[in-house]
Amino acid sequence: MTTSPASKGTSDVPGKVFEKFLQALNDAHAPAELVARLRKTLFEEKKFTERALKEAVLPEESLP
Repeated sequence: MTTSPASKGTSDVPGKVFEKFLQALNDAHAPAELVARLRKTLFEEKKFTERALKEAVLPEESLP
């Protein structure tokens, strides 16, 4: 009986996509603070809601 790839270990596909996105922002010379806020929201806090992402991108604007 063979073991499925999923049971050998899970691949963090969303994490890889987010990391590529953040690297693209760096390559495009986005402000370092923006990239840091997004990294914190996505990787440390693991918040993926629209509101959390808006707060990371536009922290000085009050959101309803």
